Amino acid sequence: MKSNSLKYVVIFVISLFLSFTSKGQSLQNAASVEAETSSFKVNVGADIVSRYVWRGTDFGDSPSIQPTLSFSSSNFEIGCWSAIATNSFYREVDLYAKYTFKSVSVIFTDYYVPSLNGTPASPDTRYFAYNNDSTAHTFEGSLLYKGNEKLPFWIMANVFFYGNDKRWGYDAQKDLNADTYYSAYFEAGYTFTVRENSVDLFAGFTPAAGAYGNTMGFVNMGLTGYRKIRITDQFELPVKASLIFNPQASAVFATFGITL
Repeated sequence: MKSNSLKYVVIFVISLFLSFTSKGQSLQNAASVEAETSSFKVNVGADIVSRYVWRGTDFGDSPSIQPTLSFSSSNFEIGCWSAIATNSFYREVDLYAKYTFKSVSVIFTDYYVPSLNGTPASPDTRYFAYNNDSTAHTFEGSLLYKGNEKLPFWIMANVFFYGNDKRWGYDAQKDLNADTYYSAYFEAGYTFTVRENSVDLFAGFTPAAGAYGNTMGFVNMGLTGYRKIRITDQFELPVKASLIFNPQASAVFATFGITL
């Protein structure tokens, strides 16, 4: 009798173990599928900044609202970024695609700027007009190297190769023929932390006259500080402030922004 009872107990324990093992394996498989599914991400956000200063130039001369929408999966990301000046004198809508392998990203960007500080930015400001001589679109190719936590620096190279990189007034022959200037911009930066807040130091350089200035030189130097202000136990508001110098234009900017 004791032998039969013991046998039933052993059978029950083994059955219970197999049941939990089977459930555990099912949960593990479900978690794996969920992880694969969650590799596709959607990002929606916006910055509100006191001034839109990009690569050493102020665009819009007013506060700017800058929404972002992006989709990413694995190493690939596509998205849209925009800037709308609150004085209605500047508008920009950019589409981009980025592929990242380890620490290196290859980026293609389509900048669309129909109005520059209240005046048409190109002969044809329609969105679906892509004629190289008259479009308001500008295509750019970029390479970005971004280090890790041990070496938190980045190096970036950018060049305009199609569209509205023309008529800058620095080369009479190019302006007459509506030739592309192939404006280039190179930037290096370093990130460090101060009491859990991060700071970016950066320096940007253009090798020739074009979109960024009238000659070779540094056009964008400064620092940006980032901080999160705790609002509630479950919500922090990211803010940032920048001090930016453009040595070539002898200009300085101080900006403040909020990220939502």
